[in-house]
Amino acid sequence: MKAEKRTIVGRYLIYGLLDPRDQSLRYIGKTHKRRELRLKEHIEEAKEGTHRPVHRWIQELLSEGHEPQIFIWRRISPEQDWGDAERAAIGYWRTFSDPLPYLHPPQTPKSQPVLIRSVDLTNIRGGG
Repeated sequence: MKAEKRTIVGRYLIYGLLDPRDQSLRYIGKTHKRRELRLKEHIEEAKEGTHRPVHRWIQELLSEGHEPQIFIWRRISPEQDWGDAERAAIGYWRTFSDPLPYLHPPQTPKSQPVLIRSVDLTNIRGGG
């Protein structure tokens, strides 16, 4: 009998993808991987020709010589429900009414502040 392989997760990241052309927030997601790896996966999936809205947007960026920018919105401990956190972030940004631009503070030691000039989410689901 094969032993089930399990990944031990030290934390989850709720992240956003920005359009570098206009600094618009286009997508919210979650990952337990490094943000650079998750961004690379999004780009590879878009190149494979999937038709999810986020991948169509990334395909458009790539065709113009750009790549999305990724930033960390929140760190979530493994004990917390990442699905709830992702849904909350999507809901927050879908109803965001504060004046823009918004300067998001760093959330991890390697993060930089991120300027968000507009919000135009491609998320087709509410997360989770």
